[in-house]
Amino acid sequence: MAMRLKSMKIGKVFRHWHLSQSGNIAIMCALFVPAVLALGGVAIDFQFTVRQKNKVQYALDSAVLAGALLRQSGGSEEAVAADVKGYMAALVDEQGGEIVCTPVTVSFNPDNKDIHGVTSCDQPTFISDLMGFEKMSFGVASTSTYAIGKADVAFVFDVSGSMNSQNRLSLLKSAAEVAFDELLPDDAPETGNVRLAITTYNNAVNAGDYFDSVTRRQELSADASNSTARSNYDTYNGARMIDAATGKRFFYYEQEYCPGGNCSGNWNAARRPMENANIVDTCVYERTGGDAATDAAPESLRWIGAGNPRWNWSTSSYNKRNGQQEIESGGGNSSRGAYDMSYAGCRSSGPVPLTDDKAALNAHVQALTANGGTAGHIGLAWGWYLVSPNWSAIWPEESEPLPYDTKQVIKAVILMTDGDFNTNHPTAAKSSFRQAQDLCDTMKASPSSIQVYTVGFQVPSSVQKTGDGRTILEYCATSPAYAFSASNGDELTAAYQSIARSITQLRIKQ
Repeated sequence: MAMRLKSMKIGKVFRHWHLSQSGNIAIMCALFVPAVLALGGVAIDFQFTVRQKNKVQYALDSAVLAGALLRQSGGSEEAVAADVKGYMAALVDEQGGEIVCTPVTVSFNPDNKDIHGVTSCDQPTFISDLMGFEKMSFGVASTSTYAIGKADVAFVFDVSGSMNSQNRLSLLKSAAEVAFDELLPDDAPETGNVRLAITTYNNAVNAGDYFDSVTRRQELSADASNSTARSNYDTYNGARMIDAATGKRFFYYEQEYCPGGNCSGNWNAARRPMENANIVDTCVYERTGGDAATDAAPESLRWIGAGNPRWNWSTSSYNKRNGQQEIESGGGNSSRGAYDMSYAGCRSSGPVPLTDDKAALNAHVQALTANGGTAGHIGLAWGWYLVSPNWSAIWPEESEPLPYDTKQVIKAVILMTDGDFNTNHPTAAKSSFRQAQDLCDTMKASPSSIQVYTVGFQVPSSVQKTGDGRTILEYCATSPAYAFSASNGDELTAAYQSIARSITQLRIKQ
């Protein structure tokens, strides 16, 4: 009985404690649950406002970039400010959420072309409003910049035979058009501030209409002897050899002399008009001598070598006979023997001097064909010549490159290749690879300070490298960030697009 009473007392105590605790919890819930709900509502509204702020930031970034494009194309500060404000207002209206932003305050930095925009916004709350928090406010700012007002840019395209493989040439054409669109937008006025040029190369470069201006003419009368002919060939191989009597350009080759039908190897020098040998006679090759790695104007002794065929005077009689047969009857086999036309061979695409005519640039690129070897150093040189003020007298007046010391101007050469630099004229003292190194060294040095971009398209890993393991593309690029590598068409397009945007240097300042 005592145990039962004791048990009953313990039960009453427990029930009393339980009722007391329930009352405390009810009071606590009454106090804290609304607070928890309020905090949750604030968190939800805060997250939504953060998303809205990110959208406003993106909108303002886009607005000041649009303003920079207008300013870059010659728009006044008043027009740019109105454009930024209108662009921003339209983007904010699209966001929804009842957000309200003040008109953008636009300011301009006269020293560096920066455009600065500032706005503040109020985002109405949806849950926090129940607690009296009607809105959340924030401000955003953005600055766009571009470092140049003008640009002279030369594209150097590899049109060697390997570009016919795996649809490379077609992919190059598509990628080039994307780069042209970036640098010369359709909706931008043709101010001439950004001008583009093109040169192509395989074994040589086609100088086209500028052949007479860049090469040396040498008039020769009939040779008195075979030894005289050989001496003339060795002396004037870099010149345009013109027959003094007929005025026609010619080249030397050796002709077998067979008295009495005995063709045992008696040879005399012969001449052949260039046009009768199916040679594109406006091809040129590298310079030699002290001006080889410079952009000196083609005058005095600074001439570019004319693309004459190669004849090996000391080769065997059998190979000479094959070479002679190809010249005289076109019946030579694929082994040309002593006669090698490749050093006079180039594609029909001549240089396009600086222009902002995008249609003409696209038409030129779409007409490109590919064949032959890869004398990349000659392409590099001509890319430099196209943007060099030292060559102003060569190009048409509207294509004259700007002086090197022009304020806010960028000069760039964009080299593209799919392989090794493996071809140089036999008169050159250095390989194509070594000549390219020399050219890149001087191009990137003051006073020219050319920015060199390189694009390797499906370049094999076995290509020649410098002593420190760099390819010629890595060596020539202004910095590692200027060297691009592409394994497919999409990557090639992205590379050219990135280069084009880098050249205009239009960006948001961080």
